[in-house]
Amino acid sequence: MRGQVQFERIVKLHGAVAALKGIDLEIEPGEFFALLGPSGSGKSTTLRILAGLDMPTSGRVFVDGQDVTAFDARDRDVAMVFQSYALYPHMTVFQNIAFPLEMAKASRAEITLAVQEAARKVKIDHLLDRKPGQLSGGQQQRCALARAIVRKARLFLLDEPLSNLDAKLRLETRVELKKLQRSLGVTAVHVAHDQ
Repeated sequence: MRGQVQFERIVKLHGAVAALKGIDLEIEPGEFFALLGPSGSGKSTTLRILAGLDMPTSGRVFVDGQDVTAFDARDRDVAMVFQSYALYPHMTVFQNIAFPLEMAKASRAEITLAVQEAARKVKIDHLLDRKPGQLSGGQQQRCALARAIVRKARLFLLDEPLSNLDAKLRLETRVELKKLQRSLGVTAVHVAHDQ
């Protein structure tokens, strides 16, 4: 099983301010790992370093035993779901989900099958022709999750993906997210400030 993560003495400085001060952590393959803490505690910085979007000031990041500290985000095989969902408003749900596969030059048949399967897993297969502006917040979040699923990445990084949802939907989605992670067998790192 893939998706093992190790942080070794990770430090991240923003000028004179230390966002991270010597972080050591290990995440096992298939684990659902939560980073919980108040705003400004370094959760998103940790996730961004794991994703390759930010470089640590010092320390090393390993994924599946390989030192990926200097790797670009595109070379790390991670899928990320942001708080804002980052959907393309001019594209349909189908096109948004298909986007990573099109960038990877997958065949049209592969793309169609993968998009339909991912949309079914998050229960939005009936919305594939709609644009993000026609969806509720919960449906947009599911679209972003489906886009991450189709990549079949070894790491699933979730940066406060539930914070834009109302309390009832947040509770339901949290349970579904855990079920989805188990069914995919993927390592997930979930950043949240809400215990």
